[in-house]
Amino acid sequence: MRNKPDTWVESARNTVCMKSLMAFGMEPRPRPVLIVDDDIETLAAERQLLAESGFRVVEARNGTEALQKVQDDPPAVVVLDVQMPGMDGPSFARELRMGLRRVPLVILTGVPDPRREADRCNAEAYLSKPFDAQELVSVVRRFAA
Repeated sequence: MRNKPDTWVESARNTVCMKSLMAFGMEPRPRPVLIVDDDIETLAAERQLLAESGFRVVEARNGTEALQKVQDDPPAVVVLDVQMPGMDGPSFARELRMGLRRVPLVILTGVPDPRREADRCNAEAYLSKPFDAQELVSVVRRFAA
């Protein structure tokens, strides 16, 4: 059985790694924006808009896939749909918080009361579908900084 590395030791290793990258003139890559939506067209529109606005984008089609993406490549912010098959947005948000992950959540949903859904997910912001492109970029930029 393998022990989990000590947090301080892991942090020190990360610091050494970052300094090594910078010594070779390489910048560490920015943390991504994770977009989570089961609708392919919405996902594609979000991905294109955010990528063209300079963000590195990672995507997931449901909450279960999103939790794996959070483990693999911790995001700066998550743009989250509410209604998805399998693990929905509120379930994902609950699991994320139970794992002691503090990642800003932006709810992007077509439900009649998006504010209520944002409250259920303990989200920092919400937008309604169809979304305004400038507003999405602005909100993501505010929380990804």
